[in-house]
Amino acid sequence: MKRLVLIPALLAAMALGGCAVHIPHEEMTPIALDVARPHPQSVTVTTLPKPGADPAAASTVAAMTELRTALDESIRGYKVFAGVKPEGGDYRLSVQVREVATPAFAIAFTSTVTLDWTLARAGGAVVWRETIATDYTVGGDEAFVGTERQRMSIAGAVRKNIGMGLQRIGALAL
Repeated sequence: MKRLVLIPALLAAMALGGCAVHIPHEEMTPIALDVARPHPQSVTVTTLPKPGADPAAASTVAAMTELRTALDESIRGYKVFAGVKPEGGDYRLSVQVREVATPAFAIAFTSTVTLDWTLARAGGAVVWRETIATDYTVGGDEAFVGTERQRMSIAGAVRKNIGMGLQRIGALAL
Protein backbone atom coordinates (compact mmCIF):
# COMPACT_ATOMS: atom_id res chain seq x y z
CA MET A 1 0.00 0.00 0.00
CA LYS A 2 1.34 3.38 -0.94
CA ARG A 3 2.24 5.44 2.11
CA LEU A 4 2.20 9.19 2.30
CA VAL A 5 4.63 10.66 4.76
CA LEU A 6 2.97 13.56 6.56
CA ILE A 7 5.06 15.33 9.16
CA PRO A 8 5.55 19.04 9.00
CA ALA A 9 5.13 18.88 12.76
CA LEU A 10 4.06 15.71 14.58
CA LEU A 11 0.40 14.91 14.80
CA ALA A 12 -1.28 18.33 14.92
CA ALA A 13 0.00 19.47 11.54
CA MET A 14 -1.48 16.56 9.67
CA ALA A 15 -3.68 17.80 6.89
CA LEU A 16 -6.23 15.80 5.00
CA GLY A 17 -8.83 17.65 3.03
CA GLY A 18 -7.73 20.89 4.69
CA CYS A 19 -8.62 19.83 8.23
CA ALA A 20 -5.95 19.93 10.92
CA VAL A 21 -5.85 16.89 13.19
CA HIS A 22 -5.14 17.57 16.86
CA ILE A 23 -4.18 14.69 19.15
CA PRO A 24 -4.46 15.36 22.89
CA HIS A 25 -1.77 13.99 25.19
CA GLU A 26 -4.24 11.69 26.96
CA GLU A 27 -4.53 9.64 23.76
CA MET A 28 -0.73 9.30 23.50
CA THR A 29 -0.17 8.22 27.12
CA PRO A 30 0.35 4.47 27.61
CA ILE A 31 -2.46 2.77 29.51
CA ALA A 32 -0.30 0.16 31.25
CA LEU A 33 3.45 -0.01 31.53
CA ASP A 34 5.82 -2.27 33.47
CA VAL A 35 9.10 -0.62 34.35
CA ALA A 36 11.82 -3.06 35.41
CA ARG A 37 13.96 -0.55 37.30
CA PRO A 38 12.51 2.79 38.49
CA HIS A 39 15.33 5.33 38.64
CA PRO A 40 15.77 7.49 41.78
CA GLN A 41 17.07 10.46 39.75
CA SER A 42 15.15 13.27 38.05
CA VAL A 43 14.81 13.94 34.34
CA THR A 44 14.16 16.93 32.10
CA VAL A 45 12.18 16.13 28.94
CA THR A 46 12.55 17.85 25.59
CA THR A 47 10.55 17.10 22.46
CA LEU A 48 11.64 18.14 18.99
CA PRO A 49 9.82 18.18 15.65
CA LYS A 50 11.20 16.57 12.55
CA PRO A 51 14.19 18.47 11.18
CA GLY A 52 12.96 21.00 8.66
CA ALA A 53 9.64 21.62 10.42
CA ASP A 54 8.91 25.22 11.40
CA PRO A 55 9.48 25.22 15.18
CA ALA A 56 7.52 28.47 15.57
CA ALA A 57 4.40 27.25 13.78
CA ALA A 58 1.41 27.00 16.11
CA SER A 59 0.73 23.41 15.05
CA THR A 60 4.34 22.40 15.79
CA VAL A 61 4.28 24.05 19.20
CA ALA A 62 0.95 22.41 20.05
CA ALA A 63 2.06 18.96 18.89
CA MET A 64 5.38 19.10 20.76
CA THR A 65 3.59 20.32 23.91
CA GLU A 66 1.12 17.42 23.76
CA LEU A 67 3.93 14.90 23.15
CA ARG A 68 6.00 16.32 26.02
CA THR A 69 2.98 16.25 28.35
CA ALA A 70 2.31 12.60 27.41
CA LEU A 71 5.95 11.77 28.18
CA ASP A 72 5.95 13.73 31.47
CA GLU A 73 2.74 12.08 32.68
CA SER A 74 3.97 8.61 31.68
CA ILE A 75 7.33 9.07 33.42
CA ARG A 76 5.61 10.30 36.59
CA GLY A 77 2.74 7.82 36.51
CA TYR A 78 4.89 4.75 35.93
CA LYS A 79 7.76 6.06 38.09
CA VAL A 80 10.41 5.65 35.41
CA PHE A 81 12.28 8.47 37.20
CA ALA A 82 11.68 9.90 40.67
CA GLY A 83 10.70 13.23 39.18
CA VAL A 84 10.33 15.30 36.05
CA LYS A 85 11.77 18.83 36.18
CA PRO A 86 11.26 21.59 33.62
CA GLU A 87 15.03 22.14 33.75
CA GLY A 88 17.98 21.00 35.80
CA GLY A 89 17.17 17.28 35.98
CA ASP A 90 19.89 14.71 36.66
CA TYR A 91 19.21 13.34 33.16
CA ARG A 92 17.97 14.88 29.93
CA LEU A 93 15.56 12.91 27.75
CA SER A 94 15.21 14.18 24.22
CA VAL A 95 12.58 12.69 21.91
CA GLN A 96 12.63 13.86 18.31
CA VAL A 97 10.15 13.02 15.59
CA ARG A 98 11.84 11.30 12.69
CA GLU A 99 8.79 10.26 10.68
CA VAL A 100 5.04 9.79 10.77
CA ALA A 101 3.74 7.63 7.92
CA THR A 102 0.07 7.08 7.29
CA PRO A 103 -1.98 6.20 4.22
CA ALA A 104 -3.65 9.07 2.39
CA PHE A 105 -6.85 7.01 2.23
CA ALA A 106 -7.81 3.65 3.67
CA ILE A 107 -10.58 1.73 5.33
CA ALA A 108 -8.18 0.47 8.01
CA PHE A 109 -5.51 3.06 8.84
CA THR A 110 -2.08 1.78 9.85
CA SER A 111 0.23 4.57 10.91
CA THR A 112 3.91 4.22 11.69
CA VAL A 113 5.62 6.67 14.03
CA THR A 114 9.40 6.79 14.29
CA LEU A 115 10.97 8.68 17.19
CA ASP A 116 14.63 9.24 18.03
CA TRP A 117 15.22 8.80 21.76
CA THR A 118 18.33 10.12 23.54
CA LEU A 119 18.98 9.93 27.28
CA ALA A 120 21.99 11.88 28.56
CA ARG A 121 23.39 12.79 31.93
CA ALA A 122 23.00 16.44 32.90
CA GLY A 123 26.68 16.92 31.99
CA GLY A 124 25.99 15.82 28.42
CA ALA A 125 27.29 12.22 28.32
CA VAL A 126 24.85 10.11 26.30
CA VAL A 127 23.88 6.92 28.15
CA TRP A 128 21.32 5.59 25.68
CA ARG A 129 20.21 6.39 22.16
CA GLU A 130 17.76 4.50 20.00
CA THR A 131 15.41 5.03 17.10
CA ILE A 132 12.08 3.33 17.74
CA ALA A 133 9.43 2.73 15.08
CA THR A 134 5.95 1.57 16.06
CA ASP A 135 2.75 1.08 14.13
CA TYR A 136 -0.90 0.94 15.05
CA THR A 137 -3.96 -0.01 13.01
CA VAL A 138 -7.48 1.32 13.41
CA GLY A 139 -10.17 -0.60 11.56
CA GLY A 140 -12.97 0.87 9.51
CA ASP A 141 -15.49 -0.17 12.14
CA GLU A 142 -13.80 1.89 14.89
CA ALA A 143 -14.63 5.32 13.42
CA PHE A 144 -16.70 6.39 10.45
CA VAL A 145 -14.69 9.44 9.33
CA GLY A 146 -11.28 8.78 7.77
CA THR A 147 -9.53 11.66 9.54
CA GLU A 148 -10.73 10.24 12.88
CA ARG A 149 -9.29 6.79 12.06
CA GLN A 150 -6.07 8.49 10.98
CA ARG A 151 -5.88 10.47 14.24
CA MET A 152 -6.57 7.33 16.28
CA SER A 153 -3.92 5.32 14.43
CA ILE A 154 -1.25 8.01 14.92
CA ALA A 155 -2.13 8.36 18.61
CA GLY A 156 -1.92 4.58 19.03
CA ALA A 157 1.49 4.42 17.33
CA VAL A 158 2.81 7.25 19.53
CA ARG A 159 1.37 5.55 22.64
CA LYS A 160 3.18 2.30 21.74
CA ASN A 161 6.39 4.22 21.01
CA ILE A 162 6.31 6.00 24.37
CA GLY A 163 5.67 2.68 26.12
CA MET A 164 8.58 0.97 24.37
CA GLY A 165 10.96 3.87 24.96
CA LEU A 166 10.16 4.13 28.66
CA GLN A 167 10.41 0.37 29.16
CA ARG A 168 13.87 0.42 27.60
CA ILE A 169 14.91 3.31 29.82
CA GLY A 170 13.51 1.42 32.81
CA ALA A 171 15.76 -1.53 31.94
CA LEU A 172 18.93 0.60 32.00
CA ALA A 173 21.39 0.52 34.90
CA LEU A 174 21.88 4.24 35.50
